[in-house]
Amino acid sequence: MHRTTIREFLDSLRCGAELPLVPVGACLEEVVRVMVKGHRRRIVYVVDGDRQLKGAITLSHLKDIIFRFFHDERLGTAVVVSERIVELFTSEKAEQVMSLDVPSCLTDETLADAVGRMMATNVTDMPVLDQEGRVVADLDILDLLELWLKRGNQAFT
Repeated sequence: MHRTTIREFLDSLRCGAELPLVPVGACLEEVVRVMVKGHRRRIVYVVDGDRQLKGAITLSHLKDIIFRFFHDERLGTAVVVSERIVELFTSEKAEQVMSLDVPSCLTDETLADAVGRMMATNVTDMPVLDQEGRVVADLDILDLLELWLKRGNQAFT
């Protein structure tokens, strides 16, 4: 029985999805821009100059970082909150807020193994790395669900 590789699965998808990548030195404003640029983005991958994965910033984490000032009782006025958010957007860097432990998969790995890792680590997006550790794609749970609708369980066995 042929086991589908991640490369085969990604090759079957429609083209054109831009990877959600930011450099380690990107400010939070750039991180937000990359995240909201795509309609389904829940994660941004932080990479070095060679596209080597260094970490990730999830939508949930970003929400907590940016909007925490709106719920901080010590900040009483909208002006102070606005000033803190502007300061945060320009001073905080991706490498300062990213998660370092990011589950990933390789292009030649089986789809079943990658889905198993996604389930075990409770993630909905996972970076796909080439043999040199560069981010080359994003394994998205919505694409996997679409595959399941088309091919059923046999797509993952």
